[in-house]
Amino acid sequence: MENTESVRSPKVEGASEEHEPTPILRALRFVAKKSTGEVRVHVSRDRFEKDPMGTALRLFEEFGMTRTTDRNAVLVYLNRATRRFAVIADEGVHRAVGQKYWDGLAANFSEDLRGTHFENAIALLVFSVGTTLAKKFPRD
Repeated sequence: MENTESVRSPKVEGASEEHEPTPILRALRFVAKKSTGEVRVHVSRDRFEKDPMGTALRLFEEFGMTRTTDRNAVLVYLNRATRRFAVIADEGVHRAVGQKYWDGLAANFSEDLRGTHFENAIALLVFSVGTTLAKKFPRD
């Protein structure tokens, strides 16, 4: 059985207004406020997972992330046990930024995962994606 956590914007599942939001929740709220894009974060602890990209693609479909109007959804998937990850973007986002953007983002995320707590690394990634989404898909 897979042990997972998942959060998304603009409605953050499981968030409580009584407590200080986590860095990830703050980043997701930033995206929701600044962009029409949708960002979700999914964290798994499955030690036996062999294909994070396949898992992320399956979740992207399961979450209905291809149904955004501008095809501007992004899924950040991290396996905490193995520190392997995938970032999946719908075609509208990919067309707007190109492969070089994603390659750089992945390299920075990989470095951040080695240098800081995984929550901070994810928050940095989400803020980065959110800034890009705000430029390419601004909220009116």
